[in-house]
Amino acid sequence: MKDEITISELAQLMQVSVHQIRYFEEKGVLHPAYTGENQYRMYGMDEVYRLAHILLFRKMGLSVQVIKECLSHLTAEQITPIFRQALRDTEAEIQRLQDTKLFIEKLLDEKEQIPKQVSQATEGTYAIVQREEFPLSLWFEMQEAESLSAKHLIQHRNNISNLFEADIHYVHNDSGIVGMYTKAEGGQTDLTLPSGSYLSRTLFVENEEGVAATAQEFYAYAEERGYMCSGPLIIIEKSYLSLFTPDQLHYELLSYVSNPEVGE
Repeated sequence: MKDEITISELAQLMQVSVHQIRYFEEKGVLHPAYTGENQYRMYGMDEVYRLAHILLFRKMGLSVQVIKECLSHLTAEQITPIFRQALRDTEAEIQRLQDTKLFIEKLLDEKEQIPKQVSQATEGTYAIVQREEFPLSLWFEMQEAESLSAKHLIQHRNNISNLFEADIHYVHNDSGIVGMYTKAEGGQTDLTLPSGSYLSRTLFVENEEGVAATAQEFYAYAEERGYMCSGPLIIIEKSYLSLFTPDQLHYELLSYVSNPEVGE
């Protein structure tokens, strides 16, 4: 009985595909021990160990070219920093996955808080909510008469990352300028929303024009209930919640209320 095994047997042993082994051979990082008279590629223990090393390198995310260098001429001292970089890359990927997990949890949590009939201007869509102090970072400013456009996004694309995962805060004041803010993350804080009571309304609309009309209703509701709203009107766009309703955008309207007990 021959000591060598076929490519199919090698694939079974190492739990990879024959195609993957052939790919490594095409790239010059693996070669059979010999090719038999029947043109079968045959592999011995040296090839088994070499393939094991290749697969371990691949597990660390190394490219075939780097693997070829590691197996051909690099010393242990030269390989060590490559492994350290692989560790840093792995840690970065773990952080990315953790961030994704937090985003999905946030998405599902906010979905549960959406009123069932948010598109209707009913009393049930309003609430007094308690919010902690919230720091904001300015993205850019635009005229109040303007609507957010694709042109705005491309002009200011370098000022924000993960655009459609973030809550975009439209801050309206009496200046006629709307400030577009996102949550401040370890950098400069340009505006801080104070902790306290806020009148809140959530809604789904097909476009921004629907938000403008609702803002007027928002203040009319506050006046009718005797709430004293102070500070700017904050309109929070949560576009990621449109994953549940693809044809509609989700917004929350907020205004600081100095006498929340009036409407109770």
